[in-house]
Formats: sequence, structure tokens, C-alpha cells
Amino acid sequence: MTMDQQQPNFINKGLKLSHLRLMVALKETGRVSDAAIRLSISQPAASRLSAEIEKIVGVRLYDRHAQGIVLTEYGLRLAIRSQSVLRGLHEVEREIEELKSGYGGKVSIGSVTGPAVEFLLPAIKQSRLRHPKLEISIVVDTSDILTEQLLTGSLDFVIGRVPVQHELKDFHARVVDSEPVSLIVRKGHQLTRAAKPDLQECVLFDWVFQLEKSLIRKTVEDYLVQRHIALPAKVLSTSSLLLTLVAISQTNAVAPVARSVAEFFKSQDGLGARIEILDVAQDLAVTPYSLIRRRNEELSPASRVLFDLVTRQLEAA
Repeated sequence: MTMDQQQPNFINKGLKLSHLRLMVALKETGRVSDAAIRLSISQPAASRLSAEIEKIVGVRLYDRHAQGIVLTEYGLRLAIRSQSVLRGLHEVEREIEELKSGYGGKVSIGSVTGPAVEFLLPAIKQSRLRHPKLEISIVVDTSDILTEQLLTGSLDFVIGRVPVQHELKDFHARVVDSEPVSLIVRKGHQLTRAAKPDLQECVLFDWVFQLEKSLIRKTVEDYLVQRHIALPAKVLSTSSLLLTLVAISQTNAVAPVARSVAEFFKSQDGLGARIEILDVAQDLAVTPYSLIRRRNEELSPASRVLFDLVTRQLEAA
């Protein structure tokens, strides 16, 4: 006798994919009307579906308030599981198509800036030779944004850090290495004329920083405070590496960036940008990053190809 024959379950009681889609839409929108729009159905139809789900599971799924709805603990748990089931169905469809096309298909990867330059790009270069059918997309952003996209299935794996607001049990994370940070300036900058610049002198200039609360910025600010050095008085805040490089090249500003990024842009092979790395704060580094994927979920064949190539790059470092 199978498990389905032994005892009733939600599927036997009539739970359908349309119910799962509605639960995900309710979780993401917080309004029945918006969930209905997302599913291209009327609001009365969405209300009927939610009533059907409550009858099947036997509990109230959400409470109404002036701004919309709030999922109950039961509703939130069902929505999270629904999201996982729908993502699994999407993945198996994708895997079948990839196998049919001989490891073609799409791979979406997220990374913080340093490892993207140092490890991800060389792995992609190798993949072009061995698996030319792969269609690869890269998202370079902060770890909190990348892990959110990893959980929703928008990304296959990530090189970054698991933020404190997420539970480690949701991820399989392999710690790789710390990320050294360098201070860069334009060629010919006053600070490059000294044999060894003084950090106290560096903060007298304008700085180009990442946005507030970003990891590199917080690391640098903590580093300065611990050494009783005042924070820079004039700061341009931006999440754009391109804008950072432009600002550095056209002003006397100082900017902290991942050392691998600084070395890449300084080298002739990396565009030969007109920047210099200051010989200061050589021990400055952000916390270790990891190679992260969703726990208890297999990578698709195409994603596994690139994941293995990135792993070998990290191991060879």
C-alpha cells in the first residue's frame, strides 16, 4: 500500500497548482487584488481559490487589514512550500530541455565584485570552449540582494556571503577566502609620491564609497575607527564600480575596492586603467565569502557544469 493510499493528503483532497500559485502571489503582494492581477484572474476568482485552499488544509491562511492581508503562520508555511514546489517543477522542465540540447540552456550566477573578476570570468571563459551552447547571465551585487534572488530561484548559485537575516539551514555554503581591499587613486596623485602613504593623510582627500551599510564601506570605516583615524569628511556614495573609476580618474578622490578588482583595472590586460594602488592598509580585508547554493536542491546539468568550473578556479587559487 502506498503512502497516498494509507492516509489522505492535500493532493487527494484537491490541492492544485492554481492554489499553489495563488499562495505564492499572496505572499509576494500582500493583497488579494494584486495576487489576482498577477495570476490574470478576477478578484472574486482569487477569493474563491483561497476559500478552497482553507477548506482543504483546514486552517485560516490570512487575516485582512486596511492595507491588504497578512498571512497567518499556516499560510506563510504553505506559501513557502508552494514556492519550492513550483520552482522544482520549473527546474525539472529546464533540466529536460538542457539534456535534450546537450548541456545547452541557461545559467544565472550572482557574485560580489571581487570574486566575479578573479574567479567567475575565468570559469566562464573555460565554459565557452567546452560548452558553447550555455547561455550565461551574471548579476554583480551585494550579498543580501544576491541571496534573496537565490532563494526565489532567480539565481542558480552565488559567490558571496550569507547575510545575518537569513538562516544558514536554507543554504549549502562553502567558505572560500577573505577578500582583501585596496585603496586606489588616479595616476600621478599626490599620495603616490610618498614612499609609503600615511592613512591619516588619505582621509584628508575626498572619498568614493559604496552605499551606507555595504560590507566594504563598513569594514573600512571600522578599520579607521579602530586606529583612531577620523572618517573622511567628503564622501561620494555609489554602488556603481564604473562611476567609482570615473570619479577616481578625474579627481583627487580615494576609493576602497576589492584588491582583485584594483589589480585587474591597473593591469594592461585589464584595460590598463590609469589608477594606482596605494601602499597602505595592506591588512584591510572584508569577511570571507562562500560558494553558495540552495540546500537540498540539485543544480541543473547546465548549472552544474559552471559550478564545477568555478569550484576548480577557487581550489586552484
